[in-house]
Amino acid sequence: MILKRFLFCLTLLFCTTIMSGQNMVVDSMFALIKKDKEDTNKVIHLDDLGWELKSSNPDTAIIIGNHSLQLAKKLSWKKGIASSLGHLGVYYRLKTDYPKALDYYFQALKIDEDINNKEGIAKRLGNIGLVYFNQSDYPKALDYYFRALKITEELENKNLIASWLGNIGLVYDDQGDYPKALDYYFKAIKIEEEQSNKLGIATWLGNIGGVYHQQADYTRALDYYLKALKLREEIGAKNLIATTLGNIGIVYNEQAKILRKEIDDKQMKGENTSADEIHLSLLYQKSLDHYLKALKIAEELGGKQTVAINLSSIGSLYVDTKKYEEAEKYLLKALIIDEETGALNNERQVQEKLSDLYTKTNRYLLALEHYKKAMAIKDTLFSEEKNKELTRKEMNYDFERKEAAAKAEQEKKDAITKIIIYSVSAGFVLVLVLAIFIFRDYKQKQKANTIITEQKYLVEEKQKDIMDSIHYAKRIQHSLLPTEKYIQKCLTRLQND
Repeated sequence: MILKRFLFCLTLLFCTTIMSGQNMVVDSMFALIKKDKEDTNKVIHLDDLGWELKSSNPDTAIIIGNHSLQLAKKLSWKKGIASSLGHLGVYYRLKTDYPKALDYYFQALKIDEDINNKEGIAKRLGNIGLVYFNQSDYPKALDYYFRALKITEELENKNLIASWLGNIGLVYDDQGDYPKALDYYFKAIKIEEEQSNKLGIATWLGNIGGVYHQQADYTRALDYYLKALKLREEIGAKNLIATTLGNIGIVYNEQAKILRKEIDDKQMKGENTSADEIHLSLLYQKSLDHYLKALKIAEELGGKQTVAINLSSIGSLYVDTKKYEEAEKYLLKALIIDEETGALNNERQVQEKLSDLYTKTNRYLLALEHYKKAMAIKDTLFSEEKNKELTRKEMNYDFERKEAAAKAEQEKKDAITKIIIYSVSAGFVLVLVLAIFIFRDYKQKQKANTIITEQKYLVEEKQKDIMDSIHYAKRIQHSLLPTEKYIQKCLTRLQND
């Protein structure tokens, strides 16, 4: 126990060293945790700290999340246990450890269902859907998203409703079902607008732009990208600004490529292309401006992958505009970063662009060298994708088996519950029927007693009437007939006379 506490303190010290001066929120959380007693507040603060560190340091977030979980278990605080389990699921998802993520999510879901924590249930269902989406298991992703959406609609939690609607849109978007994707994105935006959530509005606007972009509807794509960019600039979301600027640059570049082909066709026919060439130059310049702005922000934020992507885009544009020296400089910079970060697919694209550049500048040995490297990476990616597909199928089988077992267990519990309910109900009905019979018998006896009482009363009344008549007659008799004393007195008087 002492060792665990020591390791935990060491972890906190490490986090403080890394984050101090960079994140005042994290510093204030440390201050709260140091003052906290071993109670529910400490569980909450540990959870909050792990959540804050999840993107920058998911491994540390996992350590903190486990301490939060152990304390919640010690306190037997079920809601806290579910919350800690759910957060650990998120941390493992960010590390792309999907089996562990799902394991924690399902544990959290079971506890939330036991305590009827509907908001927690909705979050777990949605996060499970997100894992399946990342695994490209779209049917399961949609199933869990729709279940999460149903509960959040019952709770009228508009923030979560918008999130699940947007995530459902992402599933359809990934499948190429663009009408459904747009439908859900627009539904999400409507709710975000009701909440005045600019970040959410900008996110779904950007996704709508992406749908139109994929459909080569560049006018609409630019319209939505620019709307998203404006909102992201208002809220100062720099990383998202860089992404949007890069997307806008790509659209202008793709428009330029289409126009370049049209110009080539016209020139083959001997047509005048002066106006088109001016327009082409303008498109290339707009594309370059947006790439350079995106690159500058990415460099400020230190996002190596975003930096490499923009370097590659700029190098490719310079190849298209025949500025080969500049193109080589930017592409080689991008290649160095991609090799450092292990971004194989990005590296493959840069190797192909370099091969194209060296072919156009008649450096065929270099062109062949980079082409071979591009093909080798492509083979590696193909093998990795195959392995991932096999792993995905194994995981799906494993989770389906677990879900089937859990479902069977739940059905067993439901059957026992039904038997108990039926038994109690049958007993209640039997008692009710017996009570009805007893009550009816009581009412009949009460009615009979009432009749007897009434009859007795009538008999007594008649007897009383008879006795009253007798007494009355007797009184009359007494009043009409002289008494013996009175007769005797009269006879005596007559004798004396």
